[in-house]
Amino acid sequence: MPTPTSPAANLWLQTVTPRPAARLRLFCFHPAGAGPNFYRSWGERLPQDVEVVAVHLPGREGRFLEPPLSDYSPVVAELHAALRTALDRPYALFGHSMGALLAYGVAVAAARHGDPAPERLLLSGCGGPGTVQTKGGRAVWSDAELVADLREMGGTPEEVLAEPDLLKLILPVLRADYALCDSFHAAPPAGPLLDVPLTVLGGVDDHYGPADLARWSAVTSGPTTQYAFPGGHFFLAAESADAVLATVTAELGTGPQGH
Repeated sequence: MPTPTSPAANLWLQTVTPRPAARLRLFCFHPAGAGPNFYRSWGERLPQDVEVVAVHLPGREGRFLEPPLSDYSPVVAELHAALRTALDRPYALFGHSMGALLAYGVAVAAARHGDPAPERLLLSGCGGPGTVQTKGGRAVWSDAELVADLREMGGTPEEVLAEPDLLKLILPVLRADYALCDSFHAAPPAGPLLDVPLTVLGGVDDHYGPADLARWSAVTSGPTTQYAFPGGHFFLAAESADAVLATVTAELGTGPQGH
């Protein structure tokens, strides 16, 4: 079976730090507007028995020349097909914000196709199905509205927000990603109830509150654990980065963190 670094899989998957002997492969799904580099530090900071593989959607980083995709279901189908080439060992799925929606969709697709189930599904910074979308429709917001929203959420350097040429590259991808999220909420994936342990993570100052996050527990018959961390929407990349990595390590049941 091909590994994520093989030509058969590397278009949609990017191994952050190759660890051929790792016990578990952790697939990480990036948030809207980001790319696989969002998880670039995780490969070294998670335990040696975890190999971090970041998904890589079109329109960003090494796939910059490809148009970004804006429809949830086809993206999930492509990601599921890519992951099926890399299930030669136990695996888990982690997704933040838009990435949580994609990770959930891939888990549903895996269950529907009879694939091995993930050891754990970890969903971060996103309300579960049925959450009222207070920021729905951002795909058609003006540039100024999008920039203001990015500034409010944090996670984007101010020098990027102040550079028009960079924004011309970023905003079309962001709009496509937001449209993808809207298409999920318009028609969440219909599929079997999952039977996997679920971990839900959120920031105490995020616009997704504890009740929104708790909605994810309805997608699985397995146990659910929920954590709240200091910070806003990008708590895992800011003040709570160390705490999140420690929690992920504990939830995966793996060894001591790397350096």
